[in-house]
Amino acid sequence: MKIAILGAGALGCYYGARLQESGQDVSFIVRSEYDYLKKHGLEVKSLHGDISLPHIKVYRDAAEVGPVDLVVVAWKSTANSGFSKALPPLMGPDTVVVTLQNGMGNAEEIANIIPADRIYVGLCFICAMRAEPGHVNHLEGGNIQFAPFVPSPEGSEQAAELSDLFAKAGIRTRAFDAAEQIQWYKLVWNIPFNGLCLALGGISIAELYRDPENVARARRIMEEVVQAAKARGYTLPDDLVEFHLSRTESMGSFIPSSAVDYNEGRPVEYTAIWGDPLSKARQAGASVPEWELLDKDIRKRLKMD
Repeated sequence: MKIAILGAGALGCYYGARLQESGQDVSFIVRSEYDYLKKHGLEVKSLHGDISLPHIKVYRDAAEVGPVDLVVVAWKSTANSGFSKALPPLMGPDTVVVTLQNGMGNAEEIANIIPADRIYVGLCFICAMRAEPGHVNHLEGGNIQFAPFVPSPEGSEQAAELSDLFAKAGIRTRAFDAAEQIQWYKLVWNIPFNGLCLALGGISIAELYRDPENVARARRIMEEVVQAAKARGYTLPDDLVEFHLSRTESMGSFIPSSAVDYNEGRPVEYTAIWGDPLSKARQAGASVPEWELLDKDIRKRLKMD
């Protein structure tokens, strides 16, 4: 299968490397590190087995790649203005696009460019960091849940095929029927932990856990996000909050992506992770005072107000 990876950060490099190692024809479309990746390839240090790819196909522009079978969107939502240029050259008559991006609203933006029934949402549960050019450290997780952006029997079948493709690359996967359902799964973690590490000045998980009140606050926010999902019509597992709390404590020095972006002076994915989901929660009439307080702290940290 011909696959194009849009965005070669830690996420795109990790999953692209797994897919290439499994025998797929993978092209990486990058905005930075082109020269290094072209010359040296890609190295992944992973708890699921290291990967060394001395040679990868790397391009600066989607037009150099041409039509593919699958486009994997792995760039930050802050780069979504690039869809109008990047997607059309990659689209053939049967091309499918899967977005692995954080939060909500990304598939809607892609649907402004291509037919909505060709779009799939993939939710990644992964801790990975780009330690230096061409080197990715995969610390924890890696599972992906897939669902069609437009629910349909055909969409569910395609989501299952995507799940199988990634499973053959050594990634634990599961297919669902509705995109919003799986988006709430990850937001239960992303909203509090990405948010608190950002709001508290770009700190790591280990630093967050040093103060028990931070952990208690994260729990309260998670419980509100679960209730918001329920108000939207999506019931999440009863043990999801405890699951996230236990897995997060072991992440140690990991710094969530938005805190990294803040520390490095890059745009933060505020709208996708906090803005749009909070609007959906309010529309559903959910009571989310702790989440709203966090949102206020984030906006203050980002000087948005």
